Amino acid sequence: MRFLIADVHPIILVALSEMLRVAFRDGISRIDTARGAHGLLQRLRGACYDYLIFEPDMSGPSKEISLLRAIKDADPSSKLIVYTGNSSPYLALTALDQGAKAYVSKSSRPQLAIDAIRAVVAGQTFIDPSIDVEAARNHPWNRLSSSERSIMLALARGENMQALAIDSHRSYKTVSTHKYNAFRKLGLRSKAEIGAFLNNHGLSFLVE
Repeated sequence: MRFLIADVHPIILVALSEMLRVAFRDGISRIDTARGAHGLLQRLRGACYDYLIFEPDMSGPSKEISLLRAIKDADPSSKLIVYTGNSSPYLALTALDQGAKAYVSKSSRPQLAIDAIRAVVAGQTFIDPSIDVEAARNHPWNRLSSSERSIMLALARGENMQALAIDSHRSYKTVSTHKYNAFRKLGLRSKAEIGAFLNNHGLSFLVE
């Protein structure tokens, strides 16, 4: 088995490498490490791996899903295990939807990371039991249509309504209706509240 571990913290790289060697002993043919997102993608340009254990929050604010997609593009066959300091249920659900096989919080006991890796090696999916993904599935954000979500995220990025209407080839009235419906479903009263809502509900990673 070939493993790649990527994180910004050297202690995580060392600890996980040693834990893998103990847990799998003779089953490992290679363990490589990468520091940061740039180092991770560089590694993937030069080698292929069976399992990739990584922290998605390595490339600056709100880049987690972009990094996951870049990894899948660079090495589609590797099985992805997210080991992260971000316990957002919505990020966990999104990562799994994007192809990750396991999601583990660094706040949990270290052995849980090995449990997750064992599960993935056995062909299973693993979600940290401390992360309530059902809360994400039932979150008000999921009651929004795709158009309503895209408008909320565009407004959070600072775009204006007129530009949104032009870029989406829709009328200003249609865009305004989507915004009104989204505000009503989320309990928001103004554009200024969107950023705080996303931050407070662990959704800020969606603003890319």
